[in-house]
Amino acid sequence: MSVLHALQQRNSHGKLSEPGPDGQQLDAIIAAGLRAPDHGRLRPWHFVAIQGERRAVLGEAFERALLLTHPDATPAECDKARAAPLRAPLIIAGLLKPVEHPKVPRVEQVASVACALHSMSLAAEALGFGTMWRTGRYAQDAVVVGELGGQPGDEIIGFLYMGTRQGEAKPLPDVQIESHLNFY
Repeated sequence: MSVLHALQQRNSHGKLSEPGPDGQQLDAIIAAGLRAPDHGRLRPWHFVAIQGERRAVLGEAFERALLLTHPDATPAECDKARAAPLRAPLIIAGLLKPVEHPKVPRVEQVASVACALHSMSLAAEALGFGTMWRTGRYAQDAVVVGELGGQPGDEIIGFLYMGTRQGEAKPLPDVQIESHLNFY
């Protein structure tokens, strides 16, 4: 798969199952992410791979976070929170661990983590896996950030779900370049 083809055909896939990437494939995926643009080489990121039984533990953290902010959550909402990490055999959480720097503002560091996750998504696609990027309420929740080793001030930029595609991919819409590009 050419890089240009991968970029132009990238598409989230909502139904992911076993198998996920093995250890060597995961190393290659992470290595691709670590080449993301990074002004000042601050490495403002930390990645956490969640797989196997740890997905259920993350689901319990999602439920705790839900109940702290919505104590009246229904049993169905709690079930949904617990089940969310079970949608794929592997999740890579991309944490921003911001670094104080006079020339590199936080927003650039957020972009670096996002670029790293996108690169990982493309690497997974190149290896034959599907991915789905999720954020939502749990990405900035202190309970979840802490569960994944984050400290106050850290945040999760995205959860990259990864596994073997099941079913048909959703159709890609036509891209109208003219509506997104002006010349100055």
